[in-house]
Amino acid sequence: MEGHAWYVNSSVFSPDGKLVASASNDQTVRLWDTGKQNEALGGHTENVNSAVFSPDEKLVVSASNDSTVKLWDTSTGKQCRLLEGHTSWVISAVFSPDGKLVASASRDETVRL
Repeated sequence: MEGHAWYVNSSVFSPDGKLVASASNDQTVRLWDTGKQNEALGGHTENVNSAVFSPDEKLVVSASNDSTVKLWDTSTGKQCRLLEGHTSWVISAVFSPDGKLVASASRDETVRL
């Protein structure tokens, strides 16, 4: 799968295994379906470190060096939520098993819910 313009930092399968989300230093998250790029989710202003699907696959959460966490609608590719509060790079973010919470970890030595 090719399409990112710089290093890819992480990739993950959707829970049903039909999609892959990848996070890159090119400031995008990309969604892939059977090897073909579906969407480039742009909006971060620095490297994207991780991207993870929600349990119901309706959302992807991304963590970036721009100190933000973003939630993306997988059906439209549009940003639907911006989570701010970290004061340094956000290294990872993940959904709770029920999909109701997001936990993010940062170089500011905090975890936020």
